[in-house]
Amino acid sequence: MSGTVLKNDKTGEIVYTPLQEKDEILELLSNFLEHFNINQTDLHPLINLAILHYQFESIHPFYDGNGRTGRILNILYLIINDLLDIPILYLSSYINENKSKYYKFLNQVNKTDQWEDYILYMLKAVEETANYTIEKINKIKNQLEITIEKVKEEAPKVYRKELIELLFEQPYSKIEFVVEKLKVERKAASRYLKSLENIGVLKSEKIGRENLYLNVELIEILKH
Repeated sequence: MSGTVLKNDKTGEIVYTPLQEKDEILELLSNFLEHFNINQTDLHPLINLAILHYQFESIHPFYDGNGRTGRILNILYLIINDLLDIPILYLSSYINENKSKYYKFLNQVNKTDQWEDYILYMLKAVEETANYTIEKINKIKNQLEITIEKVKEEAPKVYRKELIELLFEQPYSKIEFVVEKLKVERKAASRYLKSLENIGVLKSEKIGRENLYLNVELIEILKH
């Protein structure tokens, strides 16, 4: 199950070597899941989140994918404890940008049982990521409203609110998406997308045999 070590990507230094014995790993995972599903402490859920994250990363149960799994568990825990409505808070960027501190504080807990710096680090990660996510959501919402008004003015014959909302469900659209969403024929769906391309809302790109229609403004927001 294990057999891996926790390394600092930049220096290659081995920060932590997890347990290797299967029975020990399973016992620790059982304990982790028990505390994950039922908060048995008086601690604030965000502090408990930090502790649970440390616990899972210390167990490091899988040969690969422990970091990704741990970050998904963070989101699930926030949802379970009613701190998040939808799974859109990803701590990966903050941790990656501040990875040296992350390893330092994890190691500090391992070696000296000093929790304060690590917990404050995780709380800061949640705070900054939440602010960043809110800002990005507001930008997307604003761009959606701008796009609605643009289509109303420049392509009123194809304007449908559901169509514009579809363009913001993901960065690209296809004829099949419009057919399914709006319950129209392919010919009509193609006309809608081409009309939106003509006024600069979308940009088509041929991939293989089909055209993808890119929401360029949305992609720019997501990229930055």
